[in-house]
Amino acid sequence: MILDLCSLIIETMHANVPQFIDIEDKIAFGLTGKQLLWMAGMGAILLVIYNIFIREAFYFIGALVVVIFAALAFWKPQGVSMISFLGFAVKFLIRPRNYVWKRSFSGASGSAFGKFDLIGKGNVPAKTRPAKKKPTESQLKRIAWVLDTKK
Repeated sequence: MILDLCSLIIETMHANVPQFIDIEDKIAFGLTGKQLLWMAGMGAILLVIYNIFIREAFYFIGALVVVIFAALAFWKPQGVSMISFLGFAVKFLIRPRNYVWKRSFSGASGSAFGKFDLIGKGNVPAKTRPAKKKPTESQLKRIAWVLDTKK
């Protein structure tokens, strides 16, 4: 009897875990809620533009509005919504940047501080680049022997 009561309590405590929570529900016309809001906003702006401008200007401006709102509603560059993507772009353009500089000691540059080059960008002149060290033949034989003997 106690076991039956415990199993009844445990059965009532179970909850269904929803699946596919990262996929938005389609509300109407195969569109999600966000897409419907973007389309409604586009329609409202097109209505305002229609009442303000002449027909030729409406067609031109309206085509631009349709392209912009369609991109905001449907296009997902790199799997991110377009509005988030634009936010990331603005954040990238606004945030401060850190540059790493190294001092180049190749001759006098006329500046009191010398000449500075950006590291890792390949813009260091050829004469200031350090020469690549090539292993000697004996070093190559030693490396080959170590590789052959180690398993």
